[in-house]
Amino acid sequence: MKTMDEQFERQFEAEMAKVTRPNLMIVGGTGVGKSSLINHIFGKKLAETGSGRPVTKGVLRYEDPSVPLVIFDTEGYEVAQGEVSTGNFQTRIIPEIIQRKQGALAEQIHLVWYCISVGNHRITEFDLDNLRVLSAELNLPVAVVLTQCDTEPVDDDGNGTTSLAFREVLKSHDLRFPVFETCADNPERDAELELDLEKLLDWSAKSLNDDDLRQAFVGAQLASLPMKRAEAMKIIKIYSATTAASAGANPIPMSDALLIVPQQIAMAASLAKIYGFNAMGASVVSLLKGQLVSLVGRQLAASLTKFVPILGQVINAAVAGGITGGIGWALLEIYESALDNYLKTGEQPDWVNLLSHDLFMQAFENGLKRFTEAKA
Repeated sequence: MKTMDEQFERQFEAEMAKVTRPNLMIVGGTGVGKSSLINHIFGKKLAETGSGRPVTKGVLRYEDPSVPLVIFDTEGYEVAQGEVSTGNFQTRIIPEIIQRKQGALAEQIHLVWYCISVGNHRITEFDLDNLRVLSAELNLPVAVVLTQCDTEPVDDDGNGTTSLAFREVLKSHDLRFPVFETCADNPERDAELELDLEKLLDWSAKSLNDDDLRQAFVGAQLASLPMKRAEAMKIIKIYSATTAASAGANPIPMSDALLIVPQQIAMAASLAKIYGFNAMGASVVSLLKGQLVSLVGRQLAASLTKFVPILGQVINAAVAGGITGGIGWALLEIYESALDNYLKTGEQPDWVNLLSHDLFMQAFENGLKRFTEAKA
């Protein structure tokens, strides 16, 4: 059994090692709250002063080996006595973006968030000129991100008055970018003012046409659990289909259930990346791997006889898809609970408890029902 365990471990490690990092460029003036926004969404101080690596004059590159995302932060510009210090945006930064567009996918800028603070109470001509350049010269997904919206007054309908005015300014200049109102973290104000943080994340994920880039972005962000769930469900469907196809081509006895385990281990690793456990350190990943290999690789296969009336004696396409879907749904619930607890308490997941045989088999039974119902 040791040889098979090693195979499953290698499968898990290979999937975890697949890292595609989307490149997100953040543009905006000094003091608009870019760093606060980034750190709030991605859960780490990715944009700390002095920790970025220069790319070109006016652009710093921030990355963390455990976070599947790269931030390109452009230098802020100053507004003093009505005059804007224009810096290097059009002379250095735009050419840098254009040059990267001609290179490999991994080096291109994949998303642009153009940040404007409502606290400044106006959009400068410099902002408008930059947005025109982005619109005319670059075929990139660009969003206008209004920051610090928790500080602006609201009208009788609960809308931010400055944000509404900014939208009108952009519209009057025929700048048709999507606009999102955000603040870094203010739960009390969030209840009063409906903000667009989740909408910004949803737009960003949908704007990444490459599946690996999209999944990496969803895994990197920690501000939206529903987004992680939606992406996780897509992954479960994909692996359910692939195991179904494998078993459909060559039906196998239930006793040989281990033959489809490598794909299920790969699914478990893919889901772990969506929930960001690879960002919690090597020890967390190692413990997770050990529990999954033992549970899915041996204990689950030995326990499937309990579900023979449901699954049947032979693993055909429907049975293989059902088993994989049940495992996926079970892991989704367990991973989501573990991440939610981590975000609330800072405690790392206790995989021995969360993935104990009895708890997982209960979750698998519930997951099998939910997966079956979802397909019906």
